[in-house]
Amino acid sequence: MRSVLSALSILLAVVLTAAAVPSLWIERNVVDEGGFVRLLEPLRSDAAFQSALANSLATTVASASGVPQAFQPAATRLANEITNGLTTDPGFPGAWDETLRESHRLNFSQAAASNSTFTLELRPFVDVLLKRLGSSLGVQAGQAPSIQVPVGTAQQRSWLTAAQEAASYAWPLTVGAVLAFALGLLFARRRRVALGWSGLGLLLVAAVLAAGAFLASGVASAQGGSGSVATVFATRAGKLFADSFLPWAGSWPSSGRPS
Repeated sequence: MRSVLSALSILLAVVLTAAAVPSLWIERNVVDEGGFVRLLEPLRSDAAFQSALANSLATTVASASGVPQAFQPAATRLANEITNGLTTDPGFPGAWDETLRESHRLNFSQAAASNSTFTLELRPFVDVLLKRLGSSLGVQAGQAPSIQVPVGTAQQRSWLTAAQEAASYAWPLTVGAVLAFALGLLFARRRRVALGWSGLGLLLVAAVLAAGAFLASGVASAQGGSGSVATVFATRAGKLFADSFLPWAGSWPSSGRPS
């Protein structure tokens, strides 16, 4: 009877671990605002994303600049020149970080539950560009408008909501896995054998999770690197998520916890 209880406890520990590891990663890197910003920070140096962003912002900046109608053609030409040089502006890194923070609040607040897609808020970039445009034209720039770019589909949004809910169970799942593992050892007649089976189960879970992350990274890379801001963001962000989870999934069996 003790052997059966030990085997069931260890099996439960392995299953709970398989759920806890991705839940912890989501909690730290997606639901947590600081982790979300750090994870997607490299996008600001991505050439394809920079190009798509510049193309999207030029017209909006010209229309929001507040210059008289007679100067709109000149403002549009100047806006194109300015947006093409956006990435060299000293305010660009801060604007990207603020874009990520505002986008995170927009998508992970309680009010965001009814959103049909993930939304990228580009207002901080417009603020930087309007200041440059106003300075170049010698006029007071208008207030930066909110530019919300929908990313992905309603189904993908539902996946994000499900992931957010899963993150709320990260620590209960972790505690449950530890307790189940402890009970498995407590009930075991031969603890070395129990430890061996536990280690084998955990390595199998790590291999499956790492393989899933590797495949997801490959799929994201194969999607191409051009198009609208939404398309490029979704592709690049998906690869960053997968590449971040891959070492996380592979590190915890040897260290005893995710790195």
